Amino acid sequence: MFFINVVSLFGLVIFAYSAFKVATQEFTIEWVLLSLVTVVVVSRTDIHIPKLSNTVTLDDTFIYVAALLYGVAPAVVLAGLNAAVCSLNYPNRLKVMRFNTAVMSLSVFLSSSFVRYLFDDLKGLPGNFSQLILAAQTLALVHYLINAGLVNIVQALRRGRDVIKFWRESFLWTSVSYFAGAIAACLVVELISWVSFFAFIIAVPILAITYLTYKNYLDKVRASISHSEEMADLHLRTIEALAIAIDAKDEVTHDHVRRVQIYATGLAKIFGLSESETESLKAGALLHDIGKLAVPDYILNKPGKLTPAEYDKMKVHTIVGAEILERVSFPYPVVPIVRHHHERWDGQGYPDGLRGEQIPITARILSVVDCYDSALEERQYRKAMTPAEAVKLLEDNTGRMYDPKVVKAFVDNLSRFEAEVKYQNVERKDRQTEMRSSVDSADAMPVKYAPFETIRNAHREVITLYNIAQTIGTSLDLRDTFTVFSSRLQDIVSYTTCVLYLRSADAGMLEVAHVIGRNSEYLRGAKMGLGVGISGWVVDNAKPMYNADPRLDFNALKLDKLDNYQTVMAVPLIKGKEIFGALTLYSQDKAAYEADHLRLVEAVAKLASDAIANVLHHKQTEASALSDPLTGLPNARALRQRFEEEVSRSQRYGNKFAVLMMDLDGFKTVNDSLGHQAGDTVLKEIATTLSKQIRSFDFLCRYAGDEFVAIVQATSEEAPMVVGRIQHTIDAHVFSCHQAGKHIGISIGYACYGLDGYTLDELLLSADRGMYSNKFKRKNAGQPADSTPDNPAEVDLTSFRVM
Repeated sequence: MFFINVVSLFGLVIFAYSAFKVATQEFTIEWVLLSLVTVVVVSRTDIHIPKLSNTVTLDDTFIYVAALLYGVAPAVVLAGLNAAVCSLNYPNRLKVMRFNTAVMSLSVFLSSSFVRYLFDDLKGLPGNFSQLILAAQTLALVHYLINAGLVNIVQALRRGRDVIKFWRESFLWTSVSYFAGAIAACLVVELISWVSFFAFIIAVPILAITYLTYKNYLDKVRASISHSEEMADLHLRTIEALAIAIDAKDEVTHDHVRRVQIYATGLAKIFGLSESETESLKAGALLHDIGKLAVPDYILNKPGKLTPAEYDKMKVHTIVGAEILERVSFPYPVVPIVRHHHERWDGQGYPDGLRGEQIPITARILSVVDCYDSALEERQYRKAMTPAEAVKLLEDNTGRMYDPKVVKAFVDNLSRFEAEVKYQNVERKDRQTEMRSSVDSADAMPVKYAPFETIRNAHREVITLYNIAQTIGTSLDLRDTFTVFSSRLQDIVSYTTCVLYLRSADAGMLEVAHVIGRNSEYLRGAKMGLGVGISGWVVDNAKPMYNADPRLDFNALKLDKLDNYQTVMAVPLIKGKEIFGALTLYSQDKAAYEADHLRLVEAVAKLASDAIANVLHHKQTEASALSDPLTGLPNARALRQRFEEEVSRSQRYGNKFAVLMMDLDGFKTVNDSLGHQAGDTVLKEIATTLSKQIRSFDFLCRYAGDEFVAIVQATSEEAPMVVGRIQHTIDAHVFSCHQAGKHIGISIGYACYGLDGYTLDELLLSADRGMYSNKFKRKNAGQPADSTPDNPAEVDLTSFRVM
């Protein structure tokens, strides 16, 4: 800005001085006419040079004529006026007009003054064509150096470009128009000297024809270049579309590619890379992983560490990518970047094991910036890092994986690069937010990104279903199974609350077995009838339902507080021909689910049905292994498990408990006289009666034959009272198979943990002795005996056994 102001100040002062001189000297009609033709007609004949931001005009010719015929001041005024008029085409015309007028005035003043100094009297040049040509070319050379030089400096500084390189790219070839204009000016001056001033009008059509011919030629060149650029752009867009589609499978976003391009381009400027190398970096950022077409998806998204064989398969993508791009014939070196972006500074990389500066600088730059930005993005197989952690990752691997100079330049300029990222609106987004928006708001997505998001969602669907199948297939715990598939389901279909309904033991009821999400505390354990509500209807009819009123379910569950949900989707859980529950999603955020959401939930429900059926079958098998099939009571195996639990509870809290051994009296007579079917009926009735005498936190099992064992929470003083209550109940009970003379009673012995033993076998042996003592007393008495073993009769204790 300071440079522009200084140039503008000097140039405008010179223009004002020249205008003053012209105004104070005698006007010449020829100069006025020349100025009018230049400003009104010639200034509108700009020709744009293809591939450059500059133009070629014919006004320089007439400015040279004014300098050669009328002197420095008239030429300066004409140049300044012409520059001001030409500046009216720019949007910021006032600012541009000031600078352009100043630059033209300054350059014409210096060049005209220099020629006047060299050739003294310019009026004597007409007629001496060689001297005229020399003077005009000198004028053009100085004018070109000053005018183009000043404009080049300003534009290069504004764009952050190297001044010399920008001069070569934008201003070098414009010198032709300056020198051609000088020759044309000589012809006009000679024509005027031979005929008269007004003869210069003849030169205008000649120049116009020359202008139109040159313009037509340049228009054809521009059209040819434009066609070539369009075809090249078409090829690049085609490959770009393919590359983004491939990256979408690997959860790589288009914004990631844009950020990598920004970082890489910034480093290219710092290291002074050529335009060709910079363009190759931009393309390399987009295409470097195109070879992943040859890598299976399960390797690309494997959650854990790759095996050596899988890692070898992954390394193929650099070679395959390079081979694919070799067929494209890029005009800049993209292939080396793609092939070598996984080479390491210490030579331990792949595919060629290049070391140090053997690795192309473009590949070294891409490996650093791609590593940094990838580390900040979350993937299926790892968590995202913070910027500080990503920088530390680069610095820790400097001199091993990465070029130390590249890492230092990147870290030192990272804040500037991030500012550019923010300016171009390609900042990173939270993965969950991005995934949720891609799942829920696909319709609101820009059209150009929609197909890539569709590919990404399809790939995410495959990975999610694969992870669900892999995880829940190995679990036999229903809670773990539900937690896994419900959390994975959230990645592809959003919900507020997810509920697993299962048929309960009560006939015709559906129970909330597990729930995750909002309002879980209200839903847990609630029940509804089959055929009632949405979920009840789904289970009863084995058909899914979605976008109904969620209150139908909540009313069936008798939950009045849950009235802020908008939609629901319920899918039956079916294994073979058995319908055992429903998977139901409730949403407070979505107005309605789509048919595609139903398809996804049905796919998850199919996997969940198989896993849940396996869990339920395992529970049933486990329950049957621990229960007596006749009475439904736990068996001896379950007794040992429960005993260990009671011991642990006693040691932790000091609880007292006793083991009761019970044996039926008169049961053999029932079997012998009425048959085993009647005996089984007696055992069932005994089990039912005993269960009513045992509290919910106590334990009762059928030990063997007509023997039952109970574990009761009781001290040594309380145990005899429990025994007495049980014996009194059984003695008073009238069995369905009762006949005269067939009395059924029960003998009971007990042992207390800590007093009579510490192991189950010790307590059973002690209780068994007590039970036989009690049985002997009851038999000798000929009637039910008291349960307390006071004054026991003499018995043969060697006959006692523990099963």
